[in-house]
Amino acid sequence: MIEFIRQRDPAFLSQVEGMPDAAISALAADRGVTLPATYVEFLRRMGGHSHGYTPFGATQDHGFAAIAERLEAERLDDKDDAPPGRFFPVAIETDLSLVALYDHYLDLQRGDGDDAPLVTLEQGVPFRWQTPDETGETCGERIAASVFNHFELRLRANRDVVALGGALQAGQGRAALQQALALLQRAGFAPVLPLLGRVACLQAGPLSVLAKVNENYELLTLRIGSDDALAVKELVSQLLAGLPGARRPAGPRNLD
Repeated sequence: MIEFIRQRDPAFLSQVEGMPDAAISALAADRGVTLPATYVEFLRRMGGHSHGYTPFGATQDHGFAAIAERLEAERLDDKDDAPPGRFFPVAIETDLSLVALYDHYLDLQRGDGDDAPLVTLEQGVPFRWQTPDETGETCGERIAASVFNHFELRLRANRDVVALGGALQAGQGRAALQQALALLQRAGFAPVLPLLGRVACLQAGPLSVLAKVNENYELLTLRIGSDDALAVKELVSQLLAGLPGARRPAGPRNLD
């Protein structure tokens, strides 16, 4: 992912600030947890300052200082009865105009050492009174998709969306992703970031595709971008013809 960023925005990496290993290790030790390698590397690269790149949302503060502050507040709050060592905050909602503020957490209990699922918890509500809301992605999947969108897809002049699935049949979303990958690879597309369980970032010539599965709805969304409007139109037609049940969702196409 770092090499992908370097190729597209070389100046960006000189404008971000990471955190030293000692600071990350001390924070994890104080909480009594082992953090997934993907998240540790993210903190090393841009835990101090990320120059406007916000993988968890525009109003979500993922900075190391905000995380340390939240952990200290949780330590002092005797009303917080979340299972010890299970949830670790990675991004804090800062938009106080919202009716409810939801922060992003790693569910460490379901991690594999390299990555862990993301959930959201509401600020100010004791854990025993709420159920973690599944985001349907891991930390690594969120970062991969946001890197591709931020440094590639959102910059293209023409964008469109194709969707497949959504009937809530278990496994349908991942099966649709495999169908789409096979079609795209036959058309000359190749991954430009590591293929993850529910996220694929591919390119072919002037075209870029972000394929992402939402397992909450078993829905595959293919976001397509290019500066070549005709290339986007032709790929959309190819996907609609080659993927049974594929459709173009209603609504705006050029969304960030």
